[in-house]
Amino acid sequence: MPVISCPDCNRDVSTLASSCPHCGRPMGNAAAALQPPAPPAKPEETLWHGTPSGRILMGRAAAIVSTPIVIMVLAYVAASMTADLETKGQIVRAGWWIVGTLVLVQAIGVVVKLLRIRGTMYTITTQRIIIEEGLLSKSVREIDLRTIDDTQFSQSLIQRILGIGNVTLVSTDRTMPTFVLHNIPDPRGMREQIRAHAYSMSQRQLYTRQA
Repeated sequence: MPVISCPDCNRDVSTLASSCPHCGRPMGNAAAALQPPAPPAKPEETLWHGTPSGRILMGRAAAIVSTPIVIMVLAYVAASMTADLETKGQIVRAGWWIVGTLVLVQAIGVVVKLLRIRGTMYTITTQRIIIEEGLLSKSVREIDLRTIDDTQFSQSLIQRILGIGNVTLVSTDRTMPTFVLHNIPDPRGMREQIRAHAYSMSQRQLYTRQA
């Protein structure tokens, strides 16, 4: 049975005793005195804060540049196959109309996509993941790292070239059981950071896996 010294008479007293049997001093906190103090809570730290990478739009920008070239080459090839000058002019003008329409549609698509990217903000901390979405109106959601059960990352060929990728989070959160962080830099490293802190928050043992 564990014992401690009485502060008054310095004699051994059981931690279960409510008072010292030798001098009568109350010992109500004897058991609590043997318990180690609880470790201080670690402050929340931000690991990464940013938006999905705009590099993903480079493909669309390249399409806007290449589309007029391809269409006009085809238009001039088609025009060269007819001897009628008026028909040639009509084919070339039709090519320019098609180019203008497609470029306008593609440009609008790029602007809309860019606005969506800029309206999305990810904040990854040592305790949670915060997702802010919207430009005019804002919605804020968060995932507690203690609820995360699995993390995955994926990269398409274009994403690998651009150095970005997606990180998928699988959690027990009822509102967001699965969520994808789109087009973030260093997805493998980010996934490992989230995984390590998720295990730390849930007080589970962390095993190092081979890449």
